[in-house]
Amino acid sequence: MSVLRSMPRAVLSVSIAASLALPALASAQATTTGSDVVRLDQVSVIGSRTQQRTVLESPVPVDVLSGEEIRSSGYTDISTILQSLLPSYNFPHPTTPDGNTHIRSATLRGLSPDQTLILVNGKRRHTSAWVNTGGTVGKGAVSTDLNTIPVAAIARIEVLRDGASAQYGSDAIAGVINIVLREDDGFEGSASHGSTKDGGGDTTKVSLGTGFAFPEGGGIHLSWDYRKREAADRAQADTRQQYFGIGTNGKPVALSGNYGSGTGLNPIGGAATGAVADPREASIDRKSLWRFADSADTEDKTFFANLRKPLSWAEGLEWYAFGGYTDSQGSSNASFRRAGQVENVRAIYPNGFLPWVDTRSTDRSFGTGLKGLAGNWHWDLSTVYGRNSLEYRTRNTLNATLGAASPTAFYNGALKASQWTTNLDANNSFDVGWHAPLRLAVGAEYRRDSYGIRPGEEASYIWGPARVLDGPSAGAVPTIGSQGFAGIQPGDAGNYSRHNVSAYAEAETDLTDRLLVSLAGRWEDYSDFGSTANGKLALRYELVDGLAFRASASTGFHAPALAQQYFSSTSSRTLNNVTTGLPEYVLVRTAPVDSVEARALGARALKPEKATNLTAGFTWGVGGLSASLDVYRIDIDDRIFLSSNFVDSAGSSAIRDYLAKLGSPGVTSVRYFSNAADTRTTGVDASARYLWELGEAGKLTATLGYNRNKTELTRVSSTPAELLALGVKTPLFDVTERTRVEKGQPRDNLTLALGWDVGRWSLHLGTHRYGRIEQIAATNQSAANIAEFAKGSTHFRTLPTEAGTVGNYDVIQRLEAKWITDADVSFRISDHISLTLGADNVFNTYPTRSIETTARVSGADTFGVFPYSELSPFGWSGAYYYGRLQVKF
Repeated sequence: MSVLRSMPRAVLSVSIAASLALPALASAQATTTGSDVVRLDQVSVIGSRTQQRTVLESPVPVDVLSGEEIRSSGYTDISTILQSLLPSYNFPHPTTPDGNTHIRSATLRGLSPDQTLILVNGKRRHTSAWVNTGGTVGKGAVSTDLNTIPVAAIARIEVLRDGASAQYGSDAIAGVINIVLREDDGFEGSASHGSTKDGGGDTTKVSLGTGFAFPEGGGIHLSWDYRKREAADRAQADTRQQYFGIGTNGKPVALSGNYGSGTGLNPIGGAATGAVADPREASIDRKSLWRFADSADTEDKTFFANLRKPLSWAEGLEWYAFGGYTDSQGSSNASFRRAGQVENVRAIYPNGFLPWVDTRSTDRSFGTGLKGLAGNWHWDLSTVYGRNSLEYRTRNTLNATLGAASPTAFYNGALKASQWTTNLDANNSFDVGWHAPLRLAVGAEYRRDSYGIRPGEEASYIWGPARVLDGPSAGAVPTIGSQGFAGIQPGDAGNYSRHNVSAYAEAETDLTDRLLVSLAGRWEDYSDFGSTANGKLALRYELVDGLAFRASASTGFHAPALAQQYFSSTSSRTLNNVTTGLPEYVLVRTAPVDSVEARALGARALKPEKATNLTAGFTWGVGGLSASLDVYRIDIDDRIFLSSNFVDSAGSSAIRDYLAKLGSPGVTSVRYFSNAADTRTTGVDASARYLWELGEAGKLTATLGYNRNKTELTRVSSTPAELLALGVKTPLFDVTERTRVEKGQPRDNLTLALGWDVGRWSLHLGTHRYGRIEQIAATNQSAANIAEFAKGSTHFRTLPTEAGTVGNYDVIQRLEAKWITDADVSFRISDHISLTLGADNVFNTYPTRSIETTARVSGADTFGVFPYSELSPFGWSGAYYYGRLQVKF
């Protein structure tokens, strides 16, 4: 646990603090194998720009995870590793296609993914091009993809769990994660493979790393990772009717969407019609129609380099550079289109089809700088550039408005984002006659952000001339665009940019032997929404030797991302019909806040989120024990969310007609980004580690971590008058969105771990308790339907529906707390070779099953096909067994 920074050698400012810590932290780093054991109280550079501190000496909560601790995990990506080690870190496993394939949303202290700032070597890391528009945790956020950094390249990860906008700028409301790259010499390689107990999920990973020292000091470290992962399919059989029924007159009868309607649980077309099932209903393989997995099929290739070289031109002068390249390709599926749906062209897919969305995320970054001495000032001048692009293609699909002539594969467009950040930082200490010198850090920053949307090929979005060719709906307008992911239209495309400048300062001193005080301030000015100023006060008081009280108070902000301001898309999605409560396929328009459609429906220009953070706690270090306990409260005003999906009330087509007039034909739902709510998050973090020296029996390390977290909406914006005038009943931020924000992440998390190192053997056993979660299982349900749900074994509560029929209910299901246990054993065959065998989720634990569909009611399991919730923090693949061979020289 350490403060997040790795910059210049004397801790300059935001940027310098990080470069400072690189060499010092590398020497302080502990390992989890062999003779060394990770200690809780390690050196860290984040949290202060004026000097490095150990975790227990820091006035703010910091975690430090060593590279060996990270690489010893059986998990293969950084975000999952962090989740297994840090109780305040959450990483859900959605199955939704789109950018979720590569850039899944991770959160700190229950806040939004874009409220945690990511640094590499103490320098700001660029965000991804993807904005989360799916129904998952982090909806509406623009995340930074941690998994573009190879695990093999990491010396340590520092996690600051405290507001730090006054020190590091936008996004640091929940905290900061600093990834410090390796500088060590030698060669290291590893290869691992694993699979799940219940089939699928096969993952192969190969990592190589090598470092070289330069003759006159400094060196370079190169790292390469390759990972190929297959999804573990946990879909259930789709028992719905797949083909048209056959009426008594021989004519086709429309599909039923009810569970069991294709297997005899419901009469085809209703009991009165006398219709019979198509004979193909009896022979179709219903289990293979869908795929439901907590990860996509992915193949990732990542390269990173880190270089440091002293220069002889001046005393203390040093050049450094770092950067990398990642190519990630993935395939995920959308919803199955049944043979008889109007979205299908039966001349192409007589048995229906499952659309696939293939994505390619490409990430590039490069940073370089000089640092040195000017008198007594340590200075650091750096510039960092990063770029991410996300390209979409669909296959096994069609555009139904092109009829039988439709292609079955499309290029659907691309998103791109870049960031260029330049910092000048300096620090010094002054003897002002106080108990200790006054340490001062100052700095300035210039940043330029850009964002672009590129359209797909015409066939992927065009409204063609064809209509439904056959069946009961012949002649109707089918869904427009390529199924699964409609192509980005030229009207949605564009290129946008902005810049900002900032100045910041931090002062720190020890007023007495026991009292440390730190004060920081930052001013920023953005070209698109103006300026903001933030401050922070932190202190630490040592009550007795080894026991200290610490506290901080700060203000913070998150600037609206360019993607949140300008993202524009029209795509097909599955939404619950407000009248029937059943899922249906619709075209959803995500309109930019400054577009004609959004403004006409009540959208307003986005403002920055503003936060107030309060943290207080204790640290204790004595003998082999080190521990910390912190409580916190984070108030955030004007949080940016993606609004509800606005659809017409029953019997009305006001929105649909209105959007058609504005140039969006066929769109049945619209949404936009909004400063929709204020929130208050309160919680407690606790951590402890104890080391027993057992002589010839080796060393035993016990670790405990706990987080309890609660987020409440303290204000929710009312539905704009423009929507009310169209008869829209849906609130701006509806019960589904509110429940996800307040209840969609574990209420508490507990981690317990034991590590025993003896001779050539290392054994590790860890267990993680994920607290309960709540999700919207169904909306607008009648009392009779509620009675059907009550027959199941899952817990739920109801609220009067807010957008459906008076007297009906919205159903909120509880997902119970679960324990996930991991174990591994390593044997060092020689000083250079080791073998590890392990299992993640040893007891093959699965999440609480979603409220199950019955013959009468569609529950949260999507027609009975998806048994588990996308909010599950540990996925639903079950036990994973693996082996790993590691070589070091």
